[in-house]
Amino acid sequence: MYVGTYDNFPIGQFFDKGIILKGGQAPAHKYIDQLMKYVSEGKVKLDDIITHRLPLSEVEHAYHIFRNKEEDCVKVVLKP
Repeated sequence: MYVGTYDNFPIGQFFDKGIILKGGQAPAHKYIDQLMKYVSEGKVKLDDIITHRLPLSEVEHAYHIFRNKEEDCVKVVLKP
Protein backbone atom coordinates (compact mmCIF):
# COMPACT_ATOMS: atom_id res chain seq x y z
CA MET A 1 0.00 0.00 0.00
CA TYR A 2 1.26 3.46 -0.91
CA VAL A 3 0.01 6.51 0.91
CA GLY A 4 0.68 10.17 0.37
CA THR A 5 2.89 11.79 -2.18
CA TYR A 6 6.46 11.63 -3.39
CA ASP A 7 7.88 14.96 -4.56
CA ASN A 8 4.28 16.25 -4.71
CA PHE A 9 3.29 13.30 -6.94
CA PRO A 10 0.22 11.35 -5.69
CA ILE A 11 1.87 7.94 -5.94
CA GLY A 12 -0.98 6.15 -4.16
CA GLN A 13 -3.49 7.29 -6.78
CA PHE A 14 -1.03 6.34 -9.49
CA PHE A 15 -0.84 2.74 -8.29
CA ASP A 16 -4.55 2.51 -7.44
CA LYS A 17 -5.45 3.35 -11.03
CA GLY A 18 -3.01 0.81 -12.46
CA ILE A 19 -1.22 3.44 -14.50
CA ILE A 20 1.88 2.28 -16.36
CA LEU A 21 4.61 4.86 -16.85
CA LYS A 22 7.44 4.22 -19.28
CA GLY A 23 10.32 6.52 -19.97
CA GLY A 24 13.43 6.63 -22.01
CA GLN A 25 16.21 8.85 -23.15
CA ALA A 26 17.66 9.78 -26.48
CA PRO A 27 21.23 11.09 -26.71
CA ALA A 28 19.99 14.39 -28.17
CA HIS A 29 22.94 16.43 -26.87
CA LYS A 30 25.32 14.14 -28.74
CA TYR A 31 23.68 14.95 -32.08
CA ILE A 32 22.25 18.47 -31.67
CA ASP A 33 25.15 20.34 -33.33
CA GLN A 34 25.07 18.11 -36.42
CA LEU A 35 21.28 18.22 -36.59
CA MET A 36 21.22 22.02 -36.37
CA LYS A 37 23.79 22.14 -39.18
CA TYR A 38 21.54 19.92 -41.32
CA VAL A 39 18.57 22.21 -40.62
CA SER A 40 20.53 25.38 -41.43
CA GLU A 41 21.86 23.82 -44.67
CA GLY A 42 18.36 22.76 -45.69
CA LYS A 43 19.19 19.04 -45.57
CA VAL A 44 16.45 18.55 -42.98
CA LYS A 45 13.25 20.53 -43.43
CA LEU A 46 11.32 21.05 -40.21
CA ASP A 47 8.08 21.35 -42.18
CA ASP A 48 8.48 17.65 -43.06
CA ILE A 49 8.54 16.81 -39.34
CA ILE A 50 6.24 19.42 -37.79
CA THR A 51 2.86 18.55 -39.23
CA HIS A 52 0.70 20.61 -36.87
CA ARG A 53 1.05 24.02 -35.21
CA LEU A 54 -1.75 24.66 -32.74
CA PRO A 55 -2.52 27.22 -30.06
CA LEU A 56 -1.91 26.09 -26.49
CA SER A 57 -5.66 26.26 -25.91
CA GLU A 58 -5.98 23.19 -28.20
CA VAL A 59 -3.57 21.05 -26.16
CA GLU A 60 -6.13 18.26 -25.65
CA HIS A 61 -6.74 18.00 -29.39
CA ALA A 62 -2.98 18.06 -30.01
CA TYR A 63 -2.35 15.15 -27.65
CA HIS A 64 -5.30 13.26 -29.10
CA ILE A 65 -4.17 13.45 -32.72
CA PHE A 66 -0.54 12.73 -31.79
CA ARG A 67 -1.38 9.75 -29.58
CA ASN A 68 -3.82 8.27 -32.09
CA LYS A 69 -1.78 9.20 -35.18
CA GLU A 70 -4.76 10.99 -36.70
CA GLU A 71 -4.64 13.69 -39.39
CA ASP A 72 -1.23 12.34 -40.53
CA CYS A 73 0.24 13.79 -37.33
CA VAL A 74 3.98 13.41 -36.82
CA LYS A 75 4.92 16.31 -34.52
CA VAL A 76 2.84 19.08 -32.95
CA VAL A 77 4.17 22.47 -31.90
CA LEU A 78 2.01 24.29 -29.36
CA LYS A 79 2.04 28.08 -29.58
CA PRO A 80 1.44 30.09 -26.36
